[in-house]
Amino acid sequence: MQELERGRTILKRVALVGVAAVVLGIVFSDTLMMIYFSNQQTSVGYIINAFIFILFFFGMYRVVGILIGYRGEEDALAQFQRNRDLGPEHFLEGVDSKSIIANRIRLMHQMRVKRDPIPHQAIASTLLAEESTRTGTVRFLHNILILCGVLGTIVSLSIALLGAGDMLEDTSSTGGMGLVIHGMSTALSTTMSAILCYLVLAYFLSAIQNLQTRFLGRVEELTSTFLMPVYQLSEESISQHAGDMVGQAQRLLQTINEKISLLNFSDMQEGLQQERMHANQLHQEAVAQVQQQHEEVVAQAQQQHEESKKQLAELSLILKDGFRLPGA
Repeated sequence: MQELERGRTILKRVALVGVAAVVLGIVFSDTLMMIYFSNQQTSVGYIINAFIFILFFFGMYRVVGILIGYRGEEDALAQFQRNRDLGPEHFLEGVDSKSIIANRIRLMHQMRVKRDPIPHQAIASTLLAEESTRTGTVRFLHNILILCGVLGTIVSLSIALLGAGDMLEDTSSTGGMGLVIHGMSTALSTTMSAILCYLVLAYFLSAIQNLQTRFLGRVEELTSTFLMPVYQLSEESISQHAGDMVGQAQRLLQTINEKISLLNFSDMQEGLQQERMHANQLHQEAVAQVQQQHEEVVAQAQQQHEESKKQLAELSLILKDGFRLPGA
């Protein structure tokens, strides 16, 4: 599945960008040395560029950590998809217990045991809010990088203006010209560093957000199409389950009756009679289970109806009191 391979693909792109940066740095080493290290009369350029690269590398460190985390989530989701045909008791076999899909299955199972309705929209909104906090640090660094470039440009231009002022005061001084050249060189290096780091981090931040959207969409799709029918108690699901069980029991009884009518051997008839009794017992148990589940659903519906009546009565009293109606 393509959506379950996006994490590995983006990690490969991070490695490719790192290799490309090293290769380009070696090829254009002379140009980079001239931009970053020549005509540096103060340490302002070194400090600002070092600060920009520290922020960038910390942002990339967080990007790699987030991608590794989503790679584990994708593996857990793929393992769950392989287990879902084995039955609810095997859903979490080989699945990371801390993964999103494992937490979702445990939550729905607990709500089913308590016989509470499962609010899918509320659960999805909570998960989306929690996952959006993963990229908070990367978004902050992405926004502040371009500001660091602007700060470096302003400081460098200020240095250049100081050098120009010295030149105007003393036309024979060469220090003023050196400060002007130093300021312009520093402005170029800091602006270029900030823009390049900003673009790279923006690309991977966008890739992470796309990965996050695709992954959460897949989780919610599996929840609505597969997990909800399994764990949500409803009259439709109970009726369907009851129909399946009764149909299987009837087919079993019909098969046993056909075997009894075709075979005349006493020992075979005795065995088939035992099978028939067992099938009748299974049929009775299925009917009893269906009745019990139906009673649970009816009790739950009555409880919700009573709560709704209570809320409507309270709302009526509030409206009468607010509008000063008779009977308030």
